[in-house]
Amino acid sequence: MAELRTGTVVDKAIVSATLMRFRLAPAAGARFPDYEAGQYIALRRDDCKLTRRAGVGSDGKPICEPEYDPWGRQTVGPVTQPYSIASAPADTAEHGWLEFLVAIEHGVHGLSGRLSEVLFGTGGETGGEVRYHDRIAGGFTLSARAGDAASVLMVGTGTGVAPFVSMIRELRARDGGGDTRRYTLIHTARTEAELAYDAELFEIEAAGRFDFLYLPTVSRPPQGVDPSRAAGRDPRIGLGRAGNVVRHVYGLPTAEEEKQTRAISDVTKVAAELAVERLVRPALPAHVDAAELGARVAPGDTVLLACGNPASVADIQATAERRQVRFERDTG
Repeated sequence: MAELRTGTVVDKAIVSATLMRFRLAPAAGARFPDYEAGQYIALRRDDCKLTRRAGVGSDGKPICEPEYDPWGRQTVGPVTQPYSIASAPADTAEHGWLEFLVAIEHGVHGLSGRLSEVLFGTGGETGGEVRYHDRIAGGFTLSARAGDAASVLMVGTGTGVAPFVSMIRELRARDGGGDTRRYTLIHTARTEAELAYDAELFEIEAAGRFDFLYLPTVSRPPQGVDPSRAAGRDPRIGLGRAGNVVRHVYGLPTAEEEKQTRAISDVTKVAAELAVERLVRPALPAHVDAAELGARVAPGDTVLLACGNPASVADIQATAERRQVRFERDTG
């Protein structure tokens, strides 16, 4: 079993009310194991509010409820959870730290998640301690999943972008490394702020050191902004949830429109119509030509890698299967 060590938070940035980035330095006198971009490491804190699984939500995520002791107090104890690494191996070799993107998850009654809540509060800005298992693992890497594909389409929802950020950063560090593949990254977040890495990824795209196209989209545009128009929002940022954006790229209707078409009973028809009315329709960034993008990620020579919300990943997989695109998902 991997040794349990104690690292120190050396940098922390609050991205939004529910999202943060932080960097973890290894234990004194130690270094993190070598790794490939796309892998993960298990983090741990011993002072987490404990919960138990109460079911599964419509988004495929587990629903948890608080665990209480005999006196009605929520119990506190250790929680270990794997987190994808967002830093590149080259970053770690140079600086020593690992970087993570963490979101607070909420269960019943709006209660925040166990480990993520503690990580948010760890050490103020810097200096807090986080324990880690001294082993980096996982097979969600380009060497294991991309094979001989000429085109790699990466789709990340929320914090699911982390392994792809690691991959893109490592490609940049290698200056392309003679890699002739086409890399396309679709990252969907609720808001522009939660895209987290957009400025850096736009910069990597503009540098042109390797063939990389970055396509960020948001599923909740600002109130008062017409989603159908670029005015009032960054035209480099598209619209729509990840599953619907991928459907759009491959010429399929949105999930909501398909449900409306298939609805039979009056109840399902009304529900489907309401969903379509509330739909933020998928739209590509203003500078991206749909036909050129379609050719770039053509089914015959593309592998689609997906990571993030389980329901979104399942819908993306269904689209890949319908269009006969090779599909790979992060299974941890």
